[in-house]
Amino acid sequence: MKQYLTTAFVALLMAAGYYNVSYENKSDFEVWATQNNKFYTESEKMYRMGIYYSNKKMIEEHNKRDDVTYKMGENQFMALTNEEFVDLYLQKSIPPMDTIELLIPKIQLEGLNAVDWKNYSSVKYQGNCHAGYAFSVSNSVEAWYGIKKYQKISPSTQQIIDCDYNSSGCDGGYNMYAMDYVRSVGLTSNQSYPYADKEQVCKQSRNGSYFISGYLFVGGYQENLQYYLSNYPVSVAVNANNWQFYNSGVFQNCTSNETNHHALAVGFDNNSNWIVQNSWGSWWGEDGHIRLKEQNTCGILNYAYQIY
Repeated sequence: MKQYLTTAFVALLMAAGYYNVSYENKSDFEVWATQNNKFYTESEKMYRMGIYYSNKKMIEEHNKRDDVTYKMGENQFMALTNEEFVDLYLQKSIPPMDTIELLIPKIQLEGLNAVDWKNYSSVKYQGNCHAGYAFSVSNSVEAWYGIKKYQKISPSTQQIIDCDYNSSGCDGGYNMYAMDYVRSVGLTSNQSYPYADKEQVCKQSRNGSYFISGYLFVGGYQENLQYYLSNYPVSVAVNANNWQFYNSGVFQNCTSNETNHHALAVGFDNNSNWIVQNSWGSWWGEDGHIRLKEQNTCGILNYAYQIY
């Protein structure tokens, strides 16, 4: 029945003009599938095609609106429903933070200039592994060594996934647990321990080369995160339920009460909007980044930790 309804939906989209055939006689869906290395059985293809054109229509209608601050765009997630996207790319909700961390004092600022550290860590692609926490921490280590020690390094993310037993590998984890691991064991290079897009048996039998001394909670308030971001990037947890088709602009369409993904805050602009580096590839968003509206948009202030 589901396949029949999907086929009927595709036919309806064709009649409405959303199902286009290119000069190479390939539909938009087929071009997208080729570009993104997607391969489906015939029955699965019809189902995914229906989702693709439904998402395409939604994106086009969103981008025609005058009351939104960001644009949507086509990307690798076009053939997924939002429920599938959340299940495949986001981890389960992160538990509420310790209330003691809410008691940290608010920093009084006197006009900070905009900062942008995005060039000190490279955008990665996590694939189907719920490893945002590991990329957030390994990228923070990469940026810290570049900014504070003037060293260009590429620390292993896979090592965190496989060897940080306080987290859950490709089922998700927590930035502070991964930081504990880096502090005690250290990370080897990505060249020595490359990313596999899956959880493996830990292969690190000795201490790594890249350590941190510790980490500090720097969230809670806009001013606190801005102050610490002026020094170097900060690992954060966010609610990314609605990030699926973000393309550009300032995003604010999310809750701050629940977080389910980790990323790296790399700065803020002249309007105090956050600049966040993600791990869904450089083709997603603004070259792999998203700008979030100031304050606690998407819960960015809830789990903000900076290494030192």
